[in-house]
Amino acid sequence: MYFKLSDQQESELLNLPETGMGYQVIEATKFGSYNREKYLVLNSELVIEMNNFEADYVKKVVYEGISSIKAKANILALNSINVLSEKQFRNIVSESKNENDRGAIENPEENANGEEFFVRLSAFDNDRRIDKVNMCLRPGSFTTTMDDYLKCKASNDDPVERYALPKNDKIQFAFHIKPKKTDTLQRGTVKPAYGKRGGGKEAYFAKGTASGTFIKQTPY
Repeated sequence: MYFKLSDQQESELLNLPETGMGYQVIEATKFGSYNREKYLVLNSELVIEMNNFEADYVKKVVYEGISSIKAKANILALNSINVLSEKQFRNIVSESKNENDRGAIENPEENANGEEFFVRLSAFDNDRRIDKVNMCLRPGSFTTTMDDYLKCKASNDDPVERYALPKNDKIQFAFHIKPKKTDTLQRGTVKPAYGKRGGGKEAYFAKGTASGTFIKQTPY
């Protein structure tokens, strides 16, 4: 089942961190209920019930377009929203994991060198984690490295598998970011999720990036 949120709750989710690149897994209660339930949120705007059929729902969203699905969805009011981190979500779904390779949020923070590029992959043209007013990446967002992005393309690897994305269709867009030396990030390896193998490189920007660091958007 698909749901949309009020503008206020969309803004709230947009200001909360991601679970992985392009999605949030949240725990919340429906208005008038005390039972906490889990939901998959795409692009901080479309909510999907986690009932073991979410992969099919995601495929339909990518095929029909998020705006089309959202226009037909009912509004859902949520209370006490909590976004699960990648590690919390992985533990809940009991995904296999190699502790020798840690996810980005499990590693120390470092400063960008001001020269390296990072790439955010998305099925959505209007990826809302890209602030196109200030031309930057919003806080709490994931990317991959330019090096790993190029390796993925050169080897004809499936980015959905490599970056363990909850999408059953081709990634369509790449958003190129060049953080400044004042920006900080954490690096790691994408862990398995949604039955996808992971293994790609990821970078997490807890504070986002400085204005002017979003360079361009290209087709994947």
